Amino acid sequence: MKQTSAGFTLIELMITLLLSSVLIAAIGELFLNSHVAFRKQTAMAHLVEDGRYILDVFAREYRRTGFLINEHVVRGPEPSTVIGGTATEIFRADLDTLGSSVNLAAGVFIAGIFNSDGLNDAFDINHVIFRYQLNGQQDLTDALSPCTRDLSLDQNVATDAIAITLYFYVQNNQLDTVTWAPVLYCRAKLDNLTTGYTDTSNAMPLLSNVERMHVTYGVDTDGDGAANQYLTADQVTNWLQIISTRFYIVMRSEETNIASAASGYVIDGQPYDVNNSAEQRMYRVFTTTLTSRQQ
Repeated sequence: MKQTSAGFTLIELMITLLLSSVLIAAIGELFLNSHVAFRKQTAMAHLVEDGRYILDVFAREYRRTGFLINEHVVRGPEPSTVIGGTATEIFRADLDTLGSSVNLAAGVFIAGIFNSDGLNDAFDINHVIFRYQLNGQQDLTDALSPCTRDLSLDQNVATDAIAITLYFYVQNNQLDTVTWAPVLYCRAKLDNLTTGYTDTSNAMPLLSNVERMHVTYGVDTDGDGAANQYLTADQVTNWLQIISTRFYIVMRSEETNIASAASGYVIDGQPYDVNNSAEQRMYRVFTTTLTSRQQ
């Protein structure tokens, strides 16, 4: 008796191959989508972490803005052993402060400059400056201020009046000639008003991939201690009327090619385009409003 063996027909093999291809494609797409989702979640987590960090830096620095050890004590002739002093005595006039193009009048402890077209590059549209009186050498440590950690005191200054100036701005990283990533920098200056000693720090990078720093200033026009309106620096006519400052920090993801839609962001109801939409980065705006010490 003749033996025959049954096998798959050509049609059955083709159907099996087709089903297998569909299954493999579905699994591959699932894996790809999971990978893309993971990249987006990771990028967003890093954005949130960086955003919270820089808002914390601004909050810590801003709490001391305008601080005077004793504003009701009038300083005597230099050199004086009185560390108190009025705002005009401690915060002295300073032209082109730290190369920022900001001219500080006597008594002014917060000021800025605004140019929607960019000051030094496409990312740099705001310069902002804070001033406060040093309350002790510990104020210069990195734990309190990453901006002042490179400053040094000339001597024992327990009885000296010292003013600290902080300057914040965003600019392309000149050391990174590949990506030219925008970086939030700060510079600091120490002025010993008793001895005349001055020390200035180099530009300190605080955080990279800061697409934009947008600043508006709360103006108290009627003297009731509350901001009546928020203005950009070019609209402010009297810096002594500023009682609060609103910061908008636009962070972009380190990774590219993870945003499918056209990138952009909104600040105070105003839409903005990103500087390079072809990179397909993720963006997020962080905002905080801080109130300064009143003099």
